[in-house]
Amino acid sequence: MTTRLRSVLSGLDLPVAELSSARLDGELFSLGDFWCAVDEPDGPLTRAQAAALLVPPRAIAERLTAAWIYGLAPEPRRHHFCVDVGARVHPQPSARLILREVTCPPADTVTIAGLRVTRPLRTLVDLARWPKPDVDVVPLIDALLSLCGPDGPEQALLRCNRAYVPFRRLALNRLAASGHR
Repeated sequence: MTTRLRSVLSGLDLPVAELSSARLDGELFSLGDFWCAVDEPDGPLTRAQAAALLVPPRAIAERLTAAWIYGLAPEPRRHHFCVDVGARVHPQPSARLILREVTCPPADTVTIAGLRVTRPLRTLVDLARWPKPDVDVVPLIDALLSLCGPDGPEQALLRCNRAYVPFRRLALNRLAASGHR
């Protein structure tokens, strides 16, 4: 009887030395803090599985992590997650991830490989409103708008132009810089 390993492997599945050796031998590739078999596609499913191993089940991938899962950005230095304000999650402090509490209705998320991820429209609005990003978010906003369909620019403007939206002017300026104002 053979046992099948998961698609995304960690030090809980096999010793890290064995995983590192298999990567050097060309049998595995690194995916964030984890490893995948070389015949496993590097796409949204495997990225979501890898991201899910970092956080509690109630966490939602957002901002740069969501863009990475969608294949629009390189893996972020620090992964971004959020939880709904009523989730009561107490993760261990980590230099590898940022976790914040937000209001995130279910309509703003999609589940990929068991991990909730903000939809492209919510992701682009969060990136546009982010006061001090680590990267230039304007190209990501363009890429996310292409995933939102023909109504994407209009919906993004509606969401960013509400009076109570924090960093509203910054978001509108970034949308204008991407040519969608």
